[in-house]
Amino acid sequence: MSIKIKNKIYKAIIFDVDDTLIDTSKSYDEAIKKTVNKFTLTEVSDKDLSLVRSKGITYGVNNDWNVTWLLMELVKHFSKEKWAEALKNNLLNEILSDSAEYLEMKAYFQSLYLGKPHFNGQGLINIAEKKMYDDNFFPKLKTRGVICAVVTSRPTDEALYALKNVHGLVGEFIESDEFIISAGSKNAVGKLIAEKPSPEPILECIHRLGVIASRCVYIGNSSSDYIAAREAKVDFIQVGISQIERDRSKEAKGFNYFRLNSVNELLDY
Repeated sequence: MSIKIKNKIYKAIIFDVDDTLIDTSKSYDEAIKKTVNKFTLTEVSDKDLSLVRSKGITYGVNNDWNVTWLLMELVKHFSKEKWAEALKNNLLNEILSDSAEYLEMKAYFQSLYLGKPHFNGQGLINIAEKKMYDDNFFPKLKTRGVICAVVTSRPTDEALYALKNVHGLVGEFIESDEFIISAGSKNAVGKLIAEKPSPEPILECIHRLGVIASRCVYIGNSSSDYIAAREAKVDFIQVGISQIERDRSKEAKGFNYFRLNSVNELLDY
């Protein structure tokens, strides 16, 4: 069984989570804004978040704690007119994720996102996130026999909690926890799997699925998603309106890049 998308047949679909399957504009994004304001007394906009996520790839902006930290550093050291230049030219210091300042920022962010105590049902993960797929989306994919998997930069406990406990996707539509690669996942020999934009998590997912790369497609919404798919030589579907700087010179022969408004449009094929 398979799905045909613009004349290409796929047996497996690998999904990103944030702003692909789940709208995080009122959860992760809100946690970022409130945390930046807490530590800098400055309000940042959706446009500011988009700038950091599109221009700060080398700083690991697939991780929203890093996005938060970078915004705090930009506020402290540069006028807003210089932010794009600072990110592009790597003018910010290396992120020290084990520093006391970073850990304090992270703890406050997590108290907003997960609740206090964590996973108490009152965090933004519970009260502010909305699914971006129709109720019949996964059931229809299942009838076609398409294998569904996830590669996300969410920490493992958060990814499993959202996909299993909040949205009920694991088991019926995503066969196994093993088909979810997240920040903190390890391979068969116990080595930590690199995060996007490295192709490693997508390649590991393909290995677990037992499907060849040419019969898989990765769906995401960010530059990190695109780069990871491109380097894994897996076709990419961009959903939403994020600004992704595509580099065709680095794409393998036969690489396909599709655009959809949302994942729901897959059912039109």
